[in-house]
Amino acid sequence: MKKRKLKTFVLPTLYVLIITLSFVAIAGLNSLLSKTPEDLNYSKSLLTNETQAVEGEVQDPKIVKPYVSEEVKVKTSYYSKDDDDTKQESSLIYYENTYMPSTGIIYNSDKSFEVVAALDGEVKNIKTDALLGTVVEISHNSNLTTIYYSLKNVNLKVGEYVSSGTKIGNSSENKLIQSPSLLFEVYYQGKSMDPEKFYEASPKDLQ
Repeated sequence: MKKRKLKTFVLPTLYVLIITLSFVAIAGLNSLLSKTPEDLNYSKSLLTNETQAVEGEVQDPKIVKPYVSEEVKVKTSYYSKDDDDTKQESSLIYYENTYMPSTGIIYNSDKSFEVVAALDGEVKNIKTDALLGTVVEISHNSNLTTIYYSLKNVNLKVGEYVSSGTKIGNSSENKLIQSPSLLFEVYYQGKSMDPEKFYEASPKDLQ
């Protein structure tokens, strides 16, 4: 077989083509690299914002009032020894010729209303009170507990975990009040707390 020699112009042409392609590739790579930091920062910014939002929802759940109906009104306020005489009088519960200070807030409406969990927590107890009917106790941490009195249609079980806003049951009549009502109590570090102050607090501050 005869050996064929490449024509003299072929090798120079190949060298020029290779060098040209190399310059084009390098130029494209430089262009891509020059845009990467800006795009990367933008992506990091989006990721950081989304992560912070998710962490905020998980670490700091929202405290809500234990009802959603706009027809619900406050019938009896929380009794505090620091309130003036007028406020203290409106915070007393009258039953069988006896006045008792309210250890929570009694909410009232003409119609039965849904009662919801004020904060994420675990159902610790469900019992029946002689005066106020069915009672649900929810533990939110070792120092914080909320209690819901005068309920009906309770479908929860002890040990069940509920989220803020989850339906607990419905308000009902009781021996103290002859219309659909809810007595809502808050206990922090073993002492009763004004629910109105509880609504304004941060869950992180109630650990």
